[in-house]
Amino acid sequence: MSSIATPLKFVPSGKALGVDVIGLDISKGISDEDFQQIVDAWYEHLVLRFRGQSINDKHLVDFALRFGQVHHAAGAEYGGKPENLHEAVELVSNIEKDGKPIGALGAGEATWHTDMSMYEIPATATLLYGDEIPPSGGNTRFTNLCDAYDLLDPELKKLVEGRRSIHDAAYLATGGVRPGYEALTDKSKGPGARHPIVRTHPYSGRKALYLGRMGFGYIEGLSVEESDRVLDALWAHMTQPRFIWEQEWKAGDLIVWDNRCVAHARGAFDPKSRRLLRRVTVMDT
Repeated sequence: MSSIATPLKFVPSGKALGVDVIGLDISKGISDEDFQQIVDAWYEHLVLRFRGQSINDKHLVDFALRFGQVHHAAGAEYGGKPENLHEAVELVSNIEKDGKPIGALGAGEATWHTDMSMYEIPATATLLYGDEIPPSGGNTRFTNLCDAYDLLDPELKKLVEGRRSIHDAAYLATGGVRPGYEALTDKSKGPGARHPIVRTHPYSGRKALYLGRMGFGYIEGLSVEESDRVLDALWAHMTQPRFIWEQEWKAGDLIVWDNRCVAHARGAFDPKSRRLLRRVTVMDT
C-alpha cells in the first residue's frame, strides 16, 4: 500500500548530483511503484535526500533492505557499538558516554572516500540519517565520479583504464590508523581489496572512477612514487567544484548515495556541539 496520496516529486539540486524526494513518509512504508521511481531517480542523480523524516532503526533498515543485503556494523573504530543497537546500524557521532565515544568519526574532518571499498564486497548504497545536528559545520560533500571520468584528461584516462588499485584498509577517513592495523611502510603491500580504477555501473552503463580514500592506496603495476603522483592527479580532478554538491544537514534528513559512482567527505565542526547520525550500508552484488 502506498504511503502517500499524491505523486512523488523530485527536485534536482542544480549541481552535478543530488535530488530531493518530496512527498514520502518513510516510516509508513513504500509501495513498489514509488520505490521504482526512487531507484530511477537514484541512478540519474546518484544522491537522494529525504527531508523531514522521523524514523527508527527498523524503518531505516527496512528501507535499506529494499536496495539489497545490508552489512553488519561492528563499531570497531570506537570499541564496539552501544547495546540494543540494530546489528546493521552504525552510529556516526562525537558524543561520549562514560568517557567513551558511542560512534565513529568524532568531530574532525573526514577526507574524501568511498564507503566499505576496502572489502572484496564493497558497498553499493549508504543510508545516513540525521538525529542530532550541530548549528554549523559537519556538512557532507559528494562528488560525481561519472562526470569526473567523462571529463578526465585523455592521457590520464588511458593510463588508468584496465588497472586496479589497492583500497587501503589500514587507515580511517579521519587519517588515523584503523584499530587492529599498523601504519604502512610500503603502500604496494598494504591491506585492502583490489578493485578496478574504472567501473561500469551495472544499471546506468556509465563509467566512473573508483578509488578508496584520498591520500592512501596504490595503483598496481606502477612504482609507489608514480602511483602517488597519479592518485594525487585523480583526486585533484575528481574533487573540483564542478563535480560537487554539498549537503547542509538538518535533523530528520535521510541521505542515500551510490558508492559505485560517488565519493564523499565531511567538514569538521565544533566538538562541543552534539552530532548523531545513523548509518546503514548495503552490500554490492
